[in-house]
Amino acid sequence: MDKKKIVIIATEPSGDYLGAKLMVEIKKKDPDIMFYGIGGELMYQNGIKSIIPIKKLSVNGIFEVIMKLFSFINYINITKKFIQNIKPDIIVTIDSPSFNYRLVQKLQGLRDKTKFFHYVAPTVWAWKKYRARKFSKYYDTLLCLFSFEPDYFTKHNLKTIFVGHPIFFEKRKFIKTRKRIITFFPGSRLNEISKIMPIFLKSMILFSRDKKNYELKIITIPSLKKDIKKIIGKRKFEIIDDINLKKKMIENSFLSVAASGTISLELASYKIPMIVVYKSNYITSLIIKNLVNLNWCSLVNIIYNKEIIPELLFQDFNDITLFRKMVDCINNSNIRSEQKKYFEKLPKLMLKDSMNPSHLAAKVVLGLK
Repeated sequence: MDKKKIVIIATEPSGDYLGAKLMVEIKKKDPDIMFYGIGGELMYQNGIKSIIPIKKLSVNGIFEVIMKLFSFINYINITKKFIQNIKPDIIVTIDSPSFNYRLVQKLQGLRDKTKFFHYVAPTVWAWKKYRARKFSKYYDTLLCLFSFEPDYFTKHNLKTIFVGHPIFFEKRKFIKTRKRIITFFPGSRLNEISKIMPIFLKSMILFSRDKKNYELKIITIPSLKKDIKKIIGKRKFEIIDDINLKKKMIENSFLSVAASGTISLELASYKIPMIVVYKSNYITSLIIKNLVNLNWCSLVNIIYNKEIIPELLFQDFNDITLFRKMVDCINNSNIRSEQKKYFEKLPKLMLKDSMNPSHLAAKVVLGLK
């Protein structure tokens, strides 16, 4: 009997994390499965040699994507040909709807023998509602991280299952008395780093002059460490790209400053008080402000529909505003304790009956009950 082939496509680090967790659970149920696709370091450790380096694909923002459009079309065509040649039994695309939707659209000729899954619902509740109907045409099943999402897709006859977020299933080490460490997360994409890290650097310099008894650490992924080094130059701020050391730093953080994204959920799962920031190209920010139907940027604030975490976005995010917000959070214990109170409740909201989300996702993908 031929071994089952699964293609998993994850074009950014958050997808790489979900993909690796999914692979681990699938292998527990069928150790002989052969994996192919696109992924980062975590998926590589679990057996996938990426068709295209993930760093080339990890771009967000409307204007930023347009600038790389021809490269993306080329990457989609390369991936399409690879998948058509191996004829997989299952395709799982993770997040990155703009890339993945265009890819699966070109692969519909495989639909008779290949099952199509998408993991992480496109944020139709924020903007581009039409994507719910589009996805229903090209996928068999959608796996959601948030419990409120299925209703947006089931009305278009797309089988949609809430599995939860694996970040909240992981065992965490909670340290009552944390060290005076402030961790900075400038983003997981090069275009984010180039906009956010220079502002972080200025704020870090201001803060280190004012509060000399704090250690300031920059946390990133291996593929972006050199880019960050170029920005900080000779400044002696430690850059951490080792995953185990990253966890240790998060556990011991007194406060974190993070670019908006999945990292805010990870920090919340450790109950680390934080400030969320974001900066993008002027055209992208203009479009987002006019078209996105959301009051908040960070996922925690979106879940609760109120400001739990302070946000500094677009023109409000600069070195002075960030420095002042950091000082506020350090000096005011009520700000930190209020955040932690809401973080305590998140696992109940983010897990389905306290079950392992990756296990649930693997069962759906393999068609197990």
